[in-house]
Amino acid sequence: MKRKLLMALLAGTLAIAAPVSCFAAETTEAAEADAAEDSSDEEEDAEEEDAESADSDDAKEEKTTTKKKEDLKTVGEKAEGCIAFKLRNGTGKKITGLAIKTADETEFPENMMEADDVFELKEKKRVYFSKENSEAETEEETSEDTAPNYDMQLTFEDGTTADVHGIVLEDLGTLTLREKDGIIYGTYKLKSTKEKKSTYDTEKAIADQAAADAAAAQAAADQAAAAQQTESYDYSYDNNDYSYDYGGGDDYSGGDDGGDGCLDNGLLN
Repeated sequence: MKRKLLMALLAGTLAIAAPVSCFAAETTEAAEADAAEDSSDEEEDAEEEDAESADSDDAKEEKTTTKKKEDLKTVGEKAEGCIAFKLRNGTGKKITGLAIKTADETEFPENMMEADDVFELKEKKRVYFSKENSEAETEEETSEDTAPNYDMQLTFEDGTTADVHGIVLEDLGTLTLREKDGIIYGTYKLKSTKEKKSTYDTEKAIADQAAADAAAAQAAADQAAAAQQTESYDYSYDNNDYSYDYGGGDDYSGGDDGGDGCLDNGLLN
């Protein structure tokens, strides 16, 4: 009897524990899904902290040797006073060229990447940019209001190019290049204010203006071609009238009375 009672109690305990275990498993899966959705933002934050650590002095680097560091390929040469940041290729094309200038400069410098270097899809590199041709800036000028904006030109494997405008390069840790509706743009977070920034609106406005200018230029060219064709037609019509009038007179060889001039002269002789 006691054995039957114990078996009944054990069965009841298992029946209660089973739903609890299922509920715990479902909760864990949901938590993992939420964590996966936020992993991208957390990864960017961690990357920015790594970028700051990379610019620290030797003593700080020795202190953090136990921490795991990313083994990233580099673009450009590290030098005193250079701007160091991480660049991720989130576009759908491989990048073979990278050039950076300040927003007030008119032309981009030469390609920073080596001839055999390729920025693979989803790849991340550490970039060192030296402001050789720009005006000197103080170390305190790192906020969005005082730091200069930079433009970036990308050259893709298929030979096409794209420009990313108005980047606060001195106040970011990681710049992610993205593509939306055929527009290449960049996203990043300011180190000073933790504000997230995107250049998509700027790039779209520039693309829309370029399309409008191209449409206006094409309309002007079509109008000029139509006007030239009309003028050519009018000139040809006038020439035909002149030829017709000139060729219409056929009595220059005869006399005024319509007779044969040659016959009249013969009779006179």
